[in-house]
Amino acid sequence: MTARSLSSIVLNRSRKASLQSQLALELKRLIQRGGMGRGAALPSSRELAADLQLSRNTVLAAYDQLVSEGYLEARPRSGLFVADALAIAPRSRPNSRARETPAQPSPLPPLRDPPPFRPCQPDVRLFPLALWNRLRGRALRGHAHHILHYQSDHRLGLPALRRALADYLRDSRGVHCPWEQIAITSGSQQALFMLSLLLLGTRGRAYLEEPGYRGARLAFEHVGAEITAMPVDAEGVLPPERLARGALVYVTPARQFPTGASLPVARRLALLEAVRASESWVVEDDYDSEFRYGRAPLPSLHSLDTTGRVINLGTMSKVVFPSLRIGYLVLPPALIEPFIRLRALLDDHGPLIDQATLAEFIASGSFYSHIRRCRREYAARLDTFLSVAAKLQLPFSFANADGGMNLLGRWQEPPPPDAVLTPTLIAAGFDIPSLNAYARNPGQSGRVFGFTAFTHAELRAHLRRLSGLLR
Repeated sequence: MTARSLSSIVLNRSRKASLQSQLALELKRLIQRGGMGRGAALPSSRELAADLQLSRNTVLAAYDQLVSEGYLEARPRSGLFVADALAIAPRSRPNSRARETPAQPSPLPPLRDPPPFRPCQPDVRLFPLALWNRLRGRALRGHAHHILHYQSDHRLGLPALRRALADYLRDSRGVHCPWEQIAITSGSQQALFMLSLLLLGTRGRAYLEEPGYRGARLAFEHVGAEITAMPVDAEGVLPPERLARGALVYVTPARQFPTGASLPVARRLALLEAVRASESWVVEDDYDSEFRYGRAPLPSLHSLDTTGRVINLGTMSKVVFPSLRIGYLVLPPALIEPFIRLRALLDDHGPLIDQATLAEFIASGSFYSHIRRCRREYAARLDTFLSVAAKLQLPFSFANADGGMNLLGRWQEPPPPDAVLTPTLIAAGFDIPSLNAYARNPGQSGRVFGFTAFTHAELRAHLRRLSGLLR
């Protein structure tokens, strides 16, 4: 049996009572109060003397006193223990009322895969984890112990990763910028929150798509911004002709979330003109633009900007894995220094080991191979989803099925009320949000399906079960 530490015992060297008697008294109190139960092992006299900075003879004398009084007993070649014959129950406070047994804390939920058909979920089973671990080792060897220190000079992120992302964005999205304009964040949600603090503050004006991404709305509302909804139709957001001066506009032009519409070039140019005229800022969230099936992606909004008012936002959660928690911003030059000062208040810098590993992943070409593999597999899963849904005659029509990780299913018949259907789906293990969940005002009709995180067999089984439930 391992002896517990008694270093918490406090002795008063200025008292008249000897240290031996004080130690004996403290040990008796500990035993009497139930702090040490019957059979509990005591530390050796040498260990306790070192912990309490006493002479060993003082500890031996205190131990001998408690043995003689029946509190302790010696066992040959084992040590000292609280006497087994001791029958002392822990003391309760005088006049204290009997109390109910305190409730046990709820156990934490286990780690699990996403339920069907939760939107925006990559299939992490496709990720080359063994390769990632090898690249992590390479990154640690390359940076050695330096990467374990605070690195306040790199508040915008590890330069190697920022350079790799600059090359990637130039080649894949037409975003041309020096790597010094790229800031690494702890996911896209932190990036949105920091931008809201930086550009909005209280009583600032933010324009958001309706329906649109809830995370952006919550970030902007948190700082007290006034929200103006921009309606979305079959071609994406309808930008207003005029914007409030100095406003912040949040859009998902490559693939509008959650409808999946791609914003035409004419509307992109109209939005940029409104931003220029009002000296506003626009955040372009490129959350899943890597996944286009059979069609080339439209140019990024950033690539069309000539005024330096577009902030490009991206995340590694969809193309690598969500728990990595790495996002990025392409900041206009005027915002770099204010962003650095704000970052210093939040977390100084992100996890540099993960950033170094991701930089190796991109530079080795494995990042591009992984995206191509996911794109092929997700396209095949999309075909499976659509064909099985049609065969089962699900009461939905699916438009904008040329890319992304989600599908908006529009009802082909009068839908059941959300208040009835949503808890029914949840009870059956489904996560298929209503379109109303992404809108400030009710009246939207549809359900948002994710399909990328599930194998072909899983898609078939889940769709059959959903069909039976809806019937």
